Amino acid sequence: MSIGSNAAEFDDEFLFECFVHHPAVQRSIDPGHAGMILDGRTGAGKTAIVRYIINNNNHCHELEPLNMAMNYVANSDILNFLHTIGADLDLFFQTLWKHVLCIEYIRLRWDITDESSSRSIFDKLCDRFGGDPRKKKSLSYLKEWESKFWITMDQNIKELTEKMENKLEIELGGETHKIKSRGQYAKQLSTDKKSELISRARKVISADQLAELAGVIDILSDNDDGKSYYGGRNYYILIDKLDEHWVDTSIRFRLIRALIESLKAFRRISNLKLIVCMRSDILERVLQETKNLSFQREKYEDYFLRIEWNKALLTDLINKIIRTLFRKQYSPSTNLEFTDVFAYNVGSVDPMDYMLDRTLMRPRDIIAFVNQCLKVSDGTYEISAAKIKQAEKEYSRIRRDALEQEWLSAFPTLKRLLDFVASAKKESFSIDKLVEDKSAEKCALEIAADPKIDFDPIHAAAIAYIEGGGEPMVFVKEALSILYRVGAIGVKLRTNERISYSHLDEPSIAPSVIPDAARVRIHPMLHSALAFSPI
Repeated sequence: MSIGSNAAEFDDEFLFECFVHHPAVQRSIDPGHAGMILDGRTGAGKTAIVRYIINNNNHCHELEPLNMAMNYVANSDILNFLHTIGADLDLFFQTLWKHVLCIEYIRLRWDITDESSSRSIFDKLCDRFGGDPRKKKSLSYLKEWESKFWITMDQNIKELTEKMENKLEIELGGETHKIKSRGQYAKQLSTDKKSELISRARKVISADQLAELAGVIDILSDNDDGKSYYGGRNYYILIDKLDEHWVDTSIRFRLIRALIESLKAFRRISNLKLIVCMRSDILERVLQETKNLSFQREKYEDYFLRIEWNKALLTDLINKIIRTLFRKQYSPSTNLEFTDVFAYNVGSVDPMDYMLDRTLMRPRDIIAFVNQCLKVSDGTYEISAAKIKQAEKEYSRIRRDALEQEWLSAFPTLKRLLDFVASAKKESFSIDKLVEDKSAEKCALEIAADPKIDFDPIHAAAIAYIEGGGEPMVFVKEALSILYRVGAIGVKLRTNERISYSHLDEPSIAPSVIPDAARVRIHPMLHSALAFSPI
């Protein structure tokens, strides 16, 4: 038996029938709620919520990043050149997103399917707002696209990018040929020349187009029925799979940052709800990559919908799935639940408590653990404590591999860091042990020898320790801060406090606040994978 797939996109058998109404679900559906960014770790349920919204609403559309031709932007010679010499393309990226979202809302709102209906909607908007001089520029912007509201999104993006390239070619004049013909032209330029070209490009990549789009959003806002979620028709635009390879890494995180900054403008359209799925590690990488661009997480707190689970919600989910599984397998009247199948404590610990303690409190983790228990118990009527322990060995190994893959984008040296704390050979220890037995020096040497990775904070700390004569404790605290962030360890900062974990408490701990006397506990989900001896 199996209680479903670890991934919601492949789990039609159980997803809708066993759906648990997490608080984030209602907030996602409600256009009146400010939350637009579904923030959660992989396996927390973001895709499940998106699929639920699509399944239960007729007026929604999911934008597929892979179908948006963003690589056309990434492959532009002129835009690549400007990015290389330090020009800020953020305004252009915001223009792309706002244009895409405006066009998609127009298409969805008026059910546009061909050129004729596209032109008809523009005529209606002109009739209504043509007499308002404040909306003249925005109507002119829509006029350019009046026959193209129905064309595919990749065509829209290509055309918008081509228009920007043409304007830049005119502004940069003779430099354009050099940019396209000389592969290393950017490296040949003086600082003054770069500044001059950036200044000229800024005249083209200005806030004017964003202002026109803000006016378009105002027109769309003024044209909604004013009822929104109080009985009117609501529209949903959903964006998922931003963690996939939908665009070259060189611009992906700046594009995501621009998307986040673009979302709040659409709050003015009362019958539209935008939902963007954002994996926690991707958000971390966005912050690392764009920290020099004054991107502050705090400014967007109201727009985040964090998916956090507790024992009651996860138990409800597992009970629903097991009940559904046995009813399909045997009889519609079968009413078995978790406690009927997992009938024995593990030592003195309730089996659900034992298993949840070895998860990061996510559906994917507990589903994977239960499936592993079912696998090793094939042919028996109940799952014993011994079978749970047996299943835990493979489950723990898989969890370690999954953790390394999940955070590879943000912390590519995570595998080395896990080996580093495993060298303590205890599941709980004081952090000074990592300094005393020279394991910190060994780890730092390995990381410092790796090719430089600008966005990985531990690489700089390793170089400072090995080559700059830094304190080993500084390196250790940087490593522990990362391990805490990803959920691999818990940290006890003071003797009178309990152990804190990122999935239960503060999501991150700065290295500077970790005292020298702090204690570390490896998360129980990794105990078997790291083969610890008892405390």
